[in-house]
Amino acid sequence: MQRRSLRARMTFGTALVGMLAGTLAPAGAYAASPATGITVFLKAPHLKALHQLARARGLTHAQRVAALSKLLPSAADRRSAVQALQDAGLKVTRQTAWTISATASQATVDASFGAHPVMRAHATPAQRRAAAGPYPSLPSSLEDVATAAFPTRDGPAVFKPAVSGCGGCLAGADFRNAYTSPAMTALGQPPYSGLDPAATLTIATVQLAGWNPSDLTAWANTPAFGVPGFNLATDVTQVPVDQATVPAPSDSGDEEVDLDQEALLSTDPYAHQRPYFAPNTNAGYGDAFSQVLDDVLQDSHAYQGGDPRIAALSVSWGLCEADTGNPFIHAFEPIVSSLVAAGVTVFASSGDFGIYDGCSAATTNADYPASSPEVIGVGGTNLSSVGAAAANNGTNWTESAWTCTDASSCSSDGTGGSGGGASSTFGKPGYQSAITNPPFSTSSARLVPDISANGDPQSGFPVYTTDPTDAPAGSYVIIGGTSLAAPQSAALFTNVLAAHGATAGIGDIHGALYAAYAAHDGSFRDVTAGSNGLASDAPSDPSVHAAVGYDTVTGLGSPLWPALSSLLFAPTSPPNVAATLALSHPHSRSAPRAVRASWHGSASSGGAPLAHVNVTITRAGQTTPVYSNLTAPATGSVTITGAPGATYILDATSFDIAGKGSDKVVKKVAIPVDDRQFTLHGKWKRVNGGGDVGGSAIETSTRHATATAKGTGRIFSVVVETGPAFGELSISQGFSTIRTINLHSARAGRRTVKFFAGGGSPGTRTFRFTCLGKKKGHAKGTKVGIDAMNVVY
Repeated sequence: MQRRSLRARMTFGTALVGMLAGTLAPAGAYAASPATGITVFLKAPHLKALHQLARARGLTHAQRVAALSKLLPSAADRRSAVQALQDAGLKVTRQTAWTISATASQATVDASFGAHPVMRAHATPAQRRAAAGPYPSLPSSLEDVATAAFPTRDGPAVFKPAVSGCGGCLAGADFRNAYTSPAMTALGQPPYSGLDPAATLTIATVQLAGWNPSDLTAWANTPAFGVPGFNLATDVTQVPVDQATVPAPSDSGDEEVDLDQEALLSTDPYAHQRPYFAPNTNAGYGDAFSQVLDDVLQDSHAYQGGDPRIAALSVSWGLCEADTGNPFIHAFEPIVSSLVAAGVTVFASSGDFGIYDGCSAATTNADYPASSPEVIGVGGTNLSSVGAAAANNGTNWTESAWTCTDASSCSSDGTGGSGGGASSTFGKPGYQSAITNPPFSTSSARLVPDISANGDPQSGFPVYTTDPTDAPAGSYVIIGGTSLAAPQSAALFTNVLAAHGATAGIGDIHGALYAAYAAHDGSFRDVTAGSNGLASDAPSDPSVHAAVGYDTVTGLGSPLWPALSSLLFAPTSPPNVAATLALSHPHSRSAPRAVRASWHGSASSGGAPLAHVNVTITRAGQTTPVYSNLTAPATGSVTITGAPGATYILDATSFDIAGKGSDKVVKKVAIPVDDRQFTLHGKWKRVNGGGDVGGSAIETSTRHATATAKGTGRIFSVVVETGPAFGELSISQGFSTIRTINLHSARAGRRTVKFFAGGGSPGTRTFRFTCLGKKKGHAKGTKVGIDAMNVVY
């Protein structure tokens, strides 16, 4: 994966400083392994519920932990996976909530997982992707509990950085000033007015390079913009993942880690830092994210007891979706959902190569994980000041997009530019229904980025680094990129949390961001100038130009974070939904079993705008829905054809763009077993009637003529004809008579008679209806008539 500065090919938030091309190799950062390492990603047992929990707001940390415990891979599945690996001859070396790592000889691994492609000299882009991708297969013993297996350490580095120089630079005090609401007191120098040192939260980062932590101490001791009182031993916890050795400077990429940690310290001086160091592989990346989750949950795999105060995770390493590949995304997404569900807000850089994203594919690409619907994708701007020493008054800070105009200028050999565009992997999430300006409003894809912050190297950040690739090592370098924008945004966010007295994270904030945007309440500085590519190169993207409102260059714009606090914390009224489920034409001969569901969702007074309605129709007794639309429009309907004797259940819940859901509306309808589904013996005739189910009924005057019907349920009733000519009808099951009904009446009519109500679970039952005709002293007529049998599940 790449880093989001200005870097080469793969990206995950890069820092711009010189311009490093080529693969980031974490040389010297990891101990050599004598055996082949493999990491298995486990399946999500309850993926839908996991996504719902990730969107939930207003939960305490304890409530999130309790809810997550039921949605993670079970202990039984984990034991099964461990046993399968051991049975295949592998030695399990490490476990997290979502991954299991093991080692064995290459021959042993290949025997169970297939031969993995190796990285060849002068490899083509396709060969590089294959060498970084999953093993060809999973053994049958793992198929039920795992999604994929990746090399833990072997293979090419996946994510990488690139950097570039700048003119005027800005630091944390500037960011706190510029991204404060107009007319509010700026959050400035020590004692950092507006920040509470007692409200300490933790910001995690994922790092795929080595690092010299003394660089952070040197930066903190710089009189011009440092942080007095910083203590590396108490303020930073370095977490090794997959045998990473920390601290361990590498031969490249250190300035990327320096940028993250120094920008975080500068922007939120009171936050505790927790960088996670992992191999630059898909497996290492997944293990790092899963380790963050373990630490938040403080489970048995937590590092040094974990840290439940992790409120934000900043990720500056990423890759275009095409090079990331669906197998990894499919395996990785549940880990992201779990982190967000645990209360961690994930910020990821959107890339430094505009719409092109440094991808080996010959198309435009969005960057992953910024394109994940549960990650805050962060684009880059050029931030400039007029009288920056004063508090933000709405006019003394201006922003334009970090701009590039074509493939050449957007590349690592050019100036770079804010990454963004339409995802080719994810559909439009509900919160982006708040986007109303064309051409973005008509897109059906997840659009990136969500927000933006300073990232142009020309308005970059002064980083102290001893990275040996910088000359001279041990000096200040001005770095930009969306890997400056991502940690900057994470730190501004935790400032707001701390100012509000939060002691843990709040999870997904997409709803709050897009609700504020929809309210036009001044929570964003709209960035309307700049571009991130050539329009003719982007057929799948809505536009390459910054515009009024949302755009795929800078997203919603740059948040003025304190203005968002009311939506981040204040409860809002949930939306509303109404729904119906009924037989459309029960008396029609052509479509008597047509079932029409309709729904209407609406925002409540004081609530956020409506995003969508979650609609499912399920046949009672079955688990797979016959209809499911988790992002249905606010008003809609659908018609299905039911089965005779079946009961259908409609569930409808509306969601607003803040992720809050209405109370669930549940409606049921039972499909009659029409006379045309009865099995007839003896002389019966079918008579047509406008009020009959399916437009007809059956009649007989033949004594002992029978009609048989079957249904699955608990309660059974029959619709019969009555009148002067009608006699007695016997109902039996097997050899037992259940009930005898006298159908005689003075006037012709129709009535429903309940004849069976079984207790307990529903069952499939067959009933026989027999004409008894006229009986002395009882019935006065000879006929019986049956319209339908009703079944209630």
